Amino acid sequence: MRNKRGFVHIDEHLKTSQSNSAKSQIEKIIHPILDSKIRLENSRHFPLYITILSLLIIGPCFVQAQKVIININGNWSPWSTVNTPCNASCGGGVMVKVRSCTNPRPQGMDAKDCGCENGEPPCDKEYFPCNMEPCDMQWSKWSPCSANCGRGMRMRHTRCAKERGGELFECEGEQYFTHTENCNSWVKDPAICASPCEGYECMDFGACVDVSTEEDPVAVCECQMGKIFDDAGLECVDPPPTTPTPRPIPTMKAAVQAVASGMTKTASTLLIIFVTITLVIFGVLRIFDHGRVIQMNMEIALISAHICLLIEPPPEWIEICRLFSILIHLFFTTCFVFMCLESLHTYSLVAFVVKKNGLLTKLQNIVIGWGVGVGITLVVVSLEYKNYGGEYHCWLAMDTTLMIGQYVPIVLMVVLTLTLIEAAGAAEYRKLPGIDQRQQTSAKIMQRSNLIIMPMVFVSFLLGTLSSYEQNPGLYGTFTLVNGILGGSIFFFHSTGNEQVRAKLMRAYKTIIKKEKF
Repeated sequence: MRNKRGFVHIDEHLKTSQSNSAKSQIEKIIHPILDSKIRLENSRHFPLYITILSLLIIGPCFVQAQKVIININGNWSPWSTVNTPCNASCGGGVMVKVRSCTNPRPQGMDAKDCGCENGEPPCDKEYFPCNMEPCDMQWSKWSPCSANCGRGMRMRHTRCAKERGGELFECEGEQYFTHTENCNSWVKDPAICASPCEGYECMDFGACVDVSTEEDPVAVCECQMGKIFDDAGLECVDPPPTTPTPRPIPTMKAAVQAVASGMTKTASTLLIIFVTITLVIFGVLRIFDHGRVIQMNMEIALISAHICLLIEPPPEWIEICRLFSILIHLFFTTCFVFMCLESLHTYSLVAFVVKKNGLLTKLQNIVIGWGVGVGITLVVVSLEYKNYGGEYHCWLAMDTTLMIGQYVPIVLMVVLTLTLIEAAGAAEYRKLPGIDQRQQTSAKIMQRSNLIIMPMVFVSFLLGTLSSYEQNPGLYGTFTLVNGILGGSIFFFHSTGNEQVRAKLMRAYKTIIKKEKF
């Protein structure tokens, strides 16, 4: 059973044990009486003895039962609502609350006292933190910048004092704060911060360039040796071929164009007439010696080139125009090859290398002259076939790489020809016995005439290509004049340079003089 003040315990086992204890005590009282051989039955005090014995038996049991039946354990009262003042105004103090073991107090022989819940005395007092704000709080110094010579981060934290004016320590708990900000440790000074290009590797054909500012280190890679960055900016590659701005097609007024065309045809016609007369004279006289064979082939190549210029087809006939352009290239190149062979022939006679007929036979001169001309032309055609012809003419497109293929071999042959002519003029070798004096004289005349004719042929070729390309009336006029002089020069020098022609002319001259005397 439970009442307001505690608990009443009735323990059957305890009652049994207590009865046995009382019984043993009664026996301790009765046994002496029995041992004293008191005969109770015959005593007149028998009722009294019975009463005493009853009391002796019942009394201890009753007393023992009163001791153990009720025990009330103690229990803590609530914490006091009023606490002691805080023992510190800042920096963290404590205040105390109390309680007592009076709810209820422990009662009974075996009642338990109030214990400690956490097992650590004192249990009747509890300490509460108070005034935890620091007495003083300051920021620490900034930490070093996280980046060396560059942009990074730096941090500082709060430091607290547990008493006013006291030593500062790192704050703890909710008082610990951090502050982070950007920082820059870059200084544009080689003595302090190294160049960002040190240890910086660029891609192939790239070089590091230091373009640092006062605020930041900056290193960039720049492509070298004419390379450029690819679209991704990661590799140096060859630049794409440039597409030049198309050259506007030069035009002349219809009247000017007719005059220029007439002048070109006139120039070519004059040259063809003079050179043809030369060929006819030597053909009629049947003069085909070694020197004449070289000159004859040179004249045929030159006439062929100018015939192609005379019948030049319209540029709209693309393939036919391209064919005529190739033929013009072939004949002019062959013409220069034969002039170079002529200079070799004259050198061999003037410098006393051979006695007569030059170094090469007639057939060798013909094969080499036309073979070299055809070979050079075929090589250029294989490389530059699409550039032959033009949009408005059928000669040489000077804005393409074909110009290199045509001019370079011709210029080399001109240089070689001039070198042989100069070497023949400066030669002072011992005269060979049995040398053909007439051929040597003809060789000297050919040497000097070649020095005049070869530059004129080159100038004619140059003016012809420029006048067609530029469509310039002045160039056309100059081209006409040069071709007229060139045709007359070839006729005169080739005719007078041959010993057989000279002999016939001398006989004719003497015959005329004799007739005049009579």
